Amino acid sequence: MRTARRRRSRLIWTVAALPIAGLAVVLPHVDMLAGGLIPVAQALVPVGAVALVVLAAVSLFFRAWAAAAILVIGGVLAGLPALTPLRAGSECAPEATATVVAFNAKFAGADPALLAERIAEADADIVALVETDEAHIAAVLGERGLAAALPHRTRETTEGGVRGSVILSAFPLQDEQDIDGSVFDQVSAVATLPGGDEVRVAAVHPPPPVGQPVDWRTALGELDRWIRQTPDERLIVAGDLNASYAHPGFRQLATPLRSAAEAAGPIPWPTWPQERPVPAFTAIDHVLARGAVPTGWDSFSIPGSDHRGVIGSWAFCT
Repeated sequence: MRTARRRRSRLIWTVAALPIAGLAVVLPHVDMLAGGLIPVAQALVPVGAVALVVLAAVSLFFRAWAAAAILVIGGVLAGLPALTPLRAGSECAPEATATVVAFNAKFAGADPALLAERIAEADADIVALVETDEAHIAAVLGERGLAAALPHRTRETTEGGVRGSVILSAFPLQDEQDIDGSVFDQVSAVATLPGGDEVRVAAVHPPPPVGQPVDWRTALGELDRWIRQTPDERLIVAGDLNASYAHPGFRQLATPLRSAAEAAGPIPWPTWPQERPVPAFTAIDHVLARGAVPTGWDSFSIPGSDHRGVIGSWAFCT
C-alpha cells in the first residue's frame, strides 16, 4: 500500500512538472501581449527559473526523480534567454573611454543631492536622465560641481517631469535629434571625445507594458528600427527601457549592441523595483553600445526613485 502511494505521488509530481516546465521554457520566446500579461510574466522569468530549481529540490524529498530532472531542465532552459549575453571583444583603444550613467528620476522625485553624489563618485562623462524636468536637472547640476564637470546638455525637457529626458555630458554635443515612437521624450546627440572620436548617445524611455502594452511594444519596435537605421559607428543607448533580456522584443533590439552589464557577468542583476515591499527582480535599466567594449558595470539606488541607476564604462573601438 505504501509503495503504491509513493508511486502515485511520484506520478503526480511528474505529470505536474511537465506543463509547468514547458510553460516556463516557452514563455521567454512568446512575442504576444495578452493585455500586458505576457510581458509582465516575462519580467518574472529569472525568478521563475530559480523557483523551478527550488521546486525540483522539494520533489526530491518525495523521490520524484523524473519530476526533479524535468523541473531543473525547465529552469535552466527558461533562464538562459534572460541572461546577459557575453560577447567576444574587438580591438578597442583604451585611451578612448567613457563612463555613462543612466537613471530614471521617477517624475523628478529622486533626491538631487544624492544623485549628484553618485554621478560624481562614478566620475561620469555622460548622464542619461529620464522622467526628469528642468528644476530637477538644475538641482542635480548645482551639487558636487557637476555644472562644471558636465557643461554640455541636450534641449530643455518637456514640462511636468513625466516625459522629460536629457543627456548631460562632459563632451561637446552636436547634431541633436529626437527619437520618435514613445509616449516619453527620447533624445540623442553626437558627443565628441577628447581625441576627436565621435559617439552618438541616446537617452531612451519606452513606456511600461502595464496598462499600455501596445504603446510599449510599438516603442520597442521603433527604437529597434532607429538603432538599425542610425549610421553612427559608435552608439550608446542608455535609459529605462522597461524590458529585459527575458523579453523577445528587447533581445531583438539589443542584438547589434553590447551591454555594459557584461562586465558584471551573465547574471541579470535587477534594477526594478526599488522602495517596494518586494525586492528588485527585473533588469530593465540599461547602458548598451556598439563600436565599444564594456569595461565596468555597477548600480546604485537613490531615495525617491523606484529604479536603480546603472553605470557602464566603455572603451571605444578603432
